[in-house]
Amino acid sequence: MSGEDLEKYYLVLELPADASYADIHNSYRRLKKLYSNESIVLTPLGEEFSEKKRKQVLEQVEEAYSNLLAAKKNEPSRTEFLLAEEPSPEKVVDLPTTGLSLRKIREKAGIELKEISKELKLRMELLKSLEEEKFEALPEASYLKVHLKNYVEFLGLNPATVIDEYLSRYRTWKEKTIAEK
Repeated sequence: MSGEDLEKYYLVLELPADASYADIHNSYRRLKKLYSNESIVLTPLGEEFSEKKRKQVLEQVEEAYSNLLAAKKNEPSRTEFLLAEEPSPEKVVDLPTTGLSLRKIREKAGIELKEISKELKLRMELLKSLEEEKFEALPEASYLKVHLKNYVEFLGLNPATVIDEYLSRYRTWKEKTIAEK
C-alpha cells in the first residue's frame, strides 16, 4: 500500500499519520455512529445529505479502517514496540503470549477494557480473567478460543500464535485440575 493511500485513509478517519490503534479504532466508531441511520446530527440536513451519500461515506470509513489496521499489523516489530519502553529493531520478537503480555499491549495501545467489553460485547470479568489467566473463571476451551480470538484481533495481533500458546496453558491447567480431583 502506497504512502498516498495511507494518507487518504488517515484523512477519511480524520486522523494524523501517527495515530495509534486506539485513535484509529475510536475515530472509526465515532464516524460510524455519526453517519448511521440513527444519527441525530444528519437528520436536520435531510435531502442535503442523501441516503446514497451517507452509504458512500460509511463505505469509505470501513475501507479506511480495515486498510489502516492491515497496514499497522504489517509494521515490523509491532509487538516489541508496544511492550518495550524503547524498541530496538535489532531484537528478534519472540514474546510469550501470556495474559500479562496481552494486558501490557492493550495498555500501551491506550485501550481500556471497558471499550473492548462494549465493542466485543464481552463481560469485563471475562476480559480481566483472560488477562490475569484466572482459568477457573473462564469458559470451556471452544468458547474461550472464540473470545480470545476476538480480543486478540481487536488488539491487532495475530490470533493463531496467541491462541495456541494461551490454550495450551489453559489445557495444562485443566488437566492438572481434573487429575487433582
